[in-house]
Amino acid sequence: MRRHRDGEINDLLRNTIIWVVVLVWLAWSYIIQTPPEGPYTDGLRNAFLIALAIVIPVISAVVVLAWVGALRDRQRRQQ
Repeated sequence: MRRHRDGEINDLLRNTIIWVVVLVWLAWSYIIQTPPEGPYTDGLRNAFLIALAIVIPVISAVVVLAWVGALRDRQRRQQ
């Protein structure tokens, strides 16, 4: 089944909303967490934070680039 072109924007909007919800959930979970009790949990927490410091900007950049590409494509089709 072939999708309409406007469906791509709807899919992108849905994926963007999901990504924002994930970011809010991660931030809320980080705020309400209990402090680490030892060196293992402290190291695990730091490793998780390092992974998030890499993953969050990369995925956010992909989402922004997808929006830029979709909006440029939509603008070209309207002209």
